[in-house]
Amino acid sequence: MTDRERFLSLMNYKPVDRCVYGAGVGAWPETYQRWEAEGFDPANPPVFPGIDRWERLSKWFFPNPPFERKVIEEDERTVLYINHEGILMRERKDNPLSSMPQFVKFPIETREDYRKFMKERMQPDLAARIGQDYAETAISR
Repeated sequence: MTDRERFLSLMNYKPVDRCVYGAGVGAWPETYQRWEAEGFDPANPPVFPGIDRWERLSKWFFPNPPFERKVIEEDERTVLYINHEGILMRERKDNPLSSMPQFVKFPIETREDYRKFMKERMQPDLAARIGQDYAETAISR
C-alpha cells in the first residue's frame, strides 16, 4: 500500500497492511546547533526508512480571524501576552523556542465562552484555512 492508500483505509475503517507510522522530526534549536557543529547538514536531512510521509495541506488551522498579539506584562526574564489563539501565556525571553511556555488562561472556560468563540473566531473562511488549490493539491498527492 502507498502511504495515501494506507491512511485513507485506516480513516475509513478498512484493512491496512500495517499501522500508519510517522515520527515528529524536530529538536530544540541548541540541538540543531550541536548537530551542525558535529557535521549535520540541514540542507540534506537524513531519510528515516519506514516512516510514512505526512503533509499538512491546511494553510491555517487556528482561529480565524486570529487574535492580535497583546503584551500584558513584561519583566527582565519573561513576557506575558495573548497569542494568536487567544491564549494568555508566559514565555521566557532569553530563548522562547527552548522551553515550554506557561499557559495561564485559555479563551474558553465556560459554555458561553465557547459559543462566543465559535461565532467570532471559527467561521470557516476556506480560502484562508485550506487555500484556493486545496482540491487539486489533495488529489495530486
